[in-house]
Amino acid sequence: MTLAQVHATPGVAAYMAEVEAGLARAVAARPGLAEEVSGEALAAGGKRLRPLLCFLTARGEPPVAAGVAVEMVHMATLVHDDLVDGARLRRGLPAAWSVYGADAAKAAGDYLYARAFGVLVETGDDQAVSTLAEAALCLARGEAMQKLQTHDPDTAIDAYVERCMLKTGKLIEAACLLGSGGDESLGQYGVALGLAFQIADDILDCAGQTQETGKIPGTDLREGTPTMPLLFAAREDEVVRDALAGGPLDGALLRVAATGAIEQSRDWALDYAARARSYLGEHPHREELEALTYAVVDRAG
Repeated sequence: MTLAQVHATPGVAAYMAEVEAGLARAVAARPGLAEEVSGEALAAGGKRLRPLLCFLTARGEPPVAAGVAVEMVHMATLVHDDLVDGARLRRGLPAAWSVYGADAAKAAGDYLYARAFGVLVETGDDQAVSTLAEAALCLARGEAMQKLQTHDPDTAIDAYVERCMLKTGKLIEAACLLGSGGDESLGQYGVALGLAFQIADDILDCAGQTQETGKIPGTDLREGTPTMPLLFAAREDEVVRDALAGGPLDGALLRVAATGAIEQSRDWALDYAARARSYLGEHPHREELEALTYAVVDRAG
């Protein structure tokens, strides 16, 4: 089953249309500059993986509010990440801060966070609010950890994995918990899927494929963000090591591929994808959830 077939699952299109309408309503709730900037972020679109997981993990009626809230938190992190990283492009379009300025982007990110919780609070589901709040806390911890690891080629692989779990895995876990009503096995599936997804993203950044990530290839190396392929390559190649530490970048990205670091990282991504599948029991959408584990890694190859 391909990703396109997953999206063609009966009920997905109608659910995603409801989520999009909910996102538009939530963003438009408080007119002003923050709403305008947030509207631009919304218009940029995206994979909408997290709402899709809310749908696929549900056994009954999939929760629309949860899909809206988890996607808004994700959007908030993208607006803030671009600002913190100084990234001028997001999915091939100008990043919010580069158009509206840093202060407006900060306000828009905060606005999206606030509106996400506003949407979820309206459901009266305290456990759902608690789940998303925990994920938001993990996102902040992951961002702080990334700052500490910047330009450090000696970052341990375990520390990189922990950062990915906090920055990517925990929000995908939250989507699965919100969709399923708290199924811990599906939550563990979400964490492992998130790790496979992030490692694949980091491979794409090194492999020079812009269309999938929306970033200019080599962004992680230029910013000194120690990703798995860069860390593996830095162990083998002094040019890559120096570049990751903040030295000259000339030719370093090409040398990453020459070390075998990309293949090594892909093996890790495949392992996390397999781990994600191991958490799946009997479920109405088991086939679709399995298909996602292949789809997130296949972006890298």
